[in-house]
Amino acid sequence: TYDRLLTMAREANMNMLRVWGGGIYEQDHFYNLCDKLGLLVWQDFMFACGEYPQTPWFLKLVKDEAVKVVTRLRNHPSLAVWCGNNECEWLFCMENPDKTADNMGGAIIFREVLPAIVKKLDGSRPYWRSSPFGAGFPNDESNGNHHQWSVWSAWKDYKEYENDNARFVTEFGFQAPANVRTWQEATLPDDRQPQHPVIEHHNKQVEGQERLFRFQAAHYTLPASFEEFVYQGQLVQANALKTAIEHWRGRKFKTAGALFWQLNDCWPVSSWSVIDSALRPKASYYYARRFFAPILVSLKVNGDALEVWGTNDTTASVRGVLELNALSFSGEKYSTTSRNVLLKRNSSGKLLDISLSSIEIGKKYDSYIAVQLVKDGKIIGENRFFFAEPKHLRLPLPTLTCKIEEKTGLDVRLRVRTNTFAKDIRLEIEESDAQWSDNYFDLDADTSKTIFCKISEQIEDFEKKVRMISLQQ
Repeated sequence: TYDRLLTMAREANMNMLRVWGGGIYEQDHFYNLCDKLGLLVWQDFMFACGEYPQTPWFLKLVKDEAVKVVTRLRNHPSLAVWCGNNECEWLFCMENPDKTADNMGGAIIFREVLPAIVKKLDGSRPYWRSSPFGAGFPNDESNGNHHQWSVWSAWKDYKEYENDNARFVTEFGFQAPANVRTWQEATLPDDRQPQHPVIEHHNKQVEGQERLFRFQAAHYTLPASFEEFVYQGQLVQANALKTAIEHWRGRKFKTAGALFWQLNDCWPVSSWSVIDSALRPKASYYYARRFFAPILVSLKVNGDALEVWGTNDTTASVRGVLELNALSFSGEKYSTTSRNVLLKRNSSGKLLDISLSSIEIGKKYDSYIAVQLVKDGKIIGENRFFFAEPKHLRLPLPTLTCKIEEKTGLDVRLRVRTNTFAKDIRLEIEESDAQWSDNYFDLDADTSKTIFCKISEQIEDFEKKVRMISLQQ
C-alpha cells in the first residue's frame, strides 16, 4: 500500500506530503520510500483538535513519545518540518476570541516541550507550533500557514478559492464519491443510490451528502443514475482542486505551497481523498498530475479580461510559443492569437491579457478557448476556458475510438481519437483494473492522444473491453 500510494503521489508531480496530527506516525517503510522518491514530509506530532493536560504525568508521556519519534525519524532526508499539532490553537481561538493560543490547555507542550526536544535531538529542521499557525489569529491569511475550509465546509463554492491569498496552505479540499467499482465491492446493488442510508452512512462529514448534491447542481445537470452521480461528483472535486492550485501557483512565491486534504482513504467512502480505499484514483488524481506539472499554463478571468499565466517550477528558463484558439465544439476555428513568450526559471507570471469581448466566437454555449504552450513543436502546457458551466454547454455526442498501437506483456500503448470536442474522457476496462498515464481529459475535435496503460492481467479482446465515456454520454 505504501509503495503504491507514494509512487502515485510522485507520478502526480507531488513533492510534499503532510502526516496529519490526527493519524499515526507512519512506519519506517513510509519514510524510506519518501527518501527514495524525493517526497518531502511535513510531520505533525500526534495531537489534534483539542486541549491537553499540563500535569506532570502527561508531560512525561509527551516527552517520552517525542524523544522516540524524533530519534527514529531525524535521519530521513525527506523530513522537512516538525509541527506541534493539528488545529488545536485555531479551534481554541475561534471558541475563545478573547484569549490567545498561550491560554489553551496544553500550550506548554507546543510552545516549550516539543520545540526543545526537536532542537536538542535534531536541530537541523524548523519546528512549527501548529497547523495552522502564525502571528495574531492562528489561521490568518497574511502570515504563517493556513487551512481553507470556508470553501466546502462552510458551503462556499470553489470559485471562492481565488479570493484566498494565504502564504502557505496546509489543508483544503472538496469531497467526491469513491469509484463505482469500489462501491460495488462494499455495498449491495439496492444500496447504490446517492440518498440510500448505506451510502449516506459512508460519508462522515456533517451534511456531507447534501453538499455533494449542492455543488454538483451548481456545475452539472442532475445525475440520472448512481454511476453518473459518481462520475460528475468526481469532476466537481477535480475542478475544485484545479481552481485552488492554479490560483495559488500563479501567486508563487506570495503563496509558497499548497497541500490538499487528502491523498488516500482507509475505507470505501465519499470523502476528500483523490485515491479511494481500494487504491483506485478518482478524476481529481489525474487532474492533479496536470495542475502540479512543473510547467503550468493557467487561465484567470479578471472582469472582461482573460489572463493567461505561466508557472515554471524548473531551474531553467523556458521559451515557447503561446497559442490561443477560439473554437467551436464541432471543430470550427474562429480566431487565433499567437506570441513568443518566456517563462523565467522558478517563477510565475502573466503571459497574455486579452479582452473576452474582443475574441470572435459563435454562441457561448457552443464555443470555447484552447490555450497551448508549444516548444520545439511539442505541447508542454495547455488549458481551456469555457464560457458557461458544463451543465449549460451544448456538447455534441462524440465518436470515440481506441486502437492498440503497441502491447508488450501487461503494458499497452493506446491511441484515443474523437471526431468532435470531447470533455472529460474517462477510460476503464470492463471488470478489471488498470493504471493509466492519463484519464478524465479533454480532446479537441479531430484530434487524438496517446495513452499508456498497465493492465493487472492478460485480457482477451482488449480493445473491446475498454470502456470510454465523456461528459456528453
